[in-house]
Amino acid sequence: MFRSNFFHSAALFLVLGLSFGGGKTSASTLDIVKERGYLTCGVGEHDFGFAQRDIQGKWHGFDVDFCRAVATATLGDPTAVRFIPVDSQNRITTLLEGEIDLLTRTTTWTLSRDAAMEINFTRITLYEVQGVIARSELGITQLNEAKSGTICVNSGTTSELNLADYLNRNQTNLEILVLETQQGRWDAFFNGRCDLMTSDRIDLQAGAAMLAPSSDDYVILSDVISKEPLAPAVRNDDDQWFDIVKWVINTTVASEEFGISSQNLQKMKEGLSPQQTRLFGKVNNLGGALGLDPDWASRVIGDIGNYGEIFDRNLGEGSQFKVERGMNNLWTKGGLMYALPAR
Repeated sequence: MFRSNFFHSAALFLVLGLSFGGGKTSASTLDIVKERGYLTCGVGEHDFGFAQRDIQGKWHGFDVDFCRAVATATLGDPTAVRFIPVDSQNRITTLLEGEIDLLTRTTTWTLSRDAAMEINFTRITLYEVQGVIARSELGITQLNEAKSGTICVNSGTTSELNLADYLNRNQTNLEILVLETQQGRWDAFFNGRCDLMTSDRIDLQAGAAMLAPSSDDYVILSDVISKEPLAPAVRNDDDQWFDIVKWVINTTVASEEFGISSQNLQKMKEGLSPQQTRLFGKVNNLGGALGLDPDWASRVIGDIGNYGEIFDRNLGEGSQFKVERGMNNLWTKGGLMYALPAR
């Protein structure tokens, strides 16, 4: 009888211990980042408009800004980031192995990546499409007009897989040249090793603007090969960190909906609506639910800006690329950007 009760009690203790987190010993990502004093973020390199270094070595770009937004929300300092360049082959492995806390490098949200790779995509930051750029001398405006030739693409990307499907479906005679790096892909295109190249359309627009000797040397074709929803990713072992990154991004969109920007934040705080107060008011408890202090959202907008500001200065009218907002405009302006309720 004693033996039976002993094992029953031991089993119950074990179950209760696990239920209340007794089996969890590892520190949270937020705790690790705070203890370390900086965020590690995986970004591209020479990724025009998204992640690139200036002559002083300072990082700039659309993906870079979202890293800085997470840093200022969690650490109170938008500069407390160590940027780790990753390519299309090693970006997810680098995240899974713990070398980075956050992956923002232009990564497409797909079922296989989401379900089979032990990562969680947080929120779409850019609604993109895969397009094609061609050398102007070909005299074409659509991909099906190219009866032969070579098309470049980067390895380890959805672009590579989508291209193979597209060419097989349309039975073209184009040969595929797979290259490891973005720089190598552009070099091959402008040096004549390939007649066409495929990637995300904004990547093509920005790269051509930076690297083409003349705008007369290329044409971006009208084809849309696939949808490419781009989203930052985290490991799937920390729900709190997942929520933090997701809601930092969401706050940049919500702020644009509210008409709150880095330029008018302090003035707008004088007459906040109930919805705005829940994010930017002096007294709010939403930050506590994330493990953050009450001023986290104000820092994100004050230091980095709302979604429209981030898009404009890196890709849009305030940049040298002049990319139109299109699908990435607010839902109230015909786009797909829509903030989740902060309640």
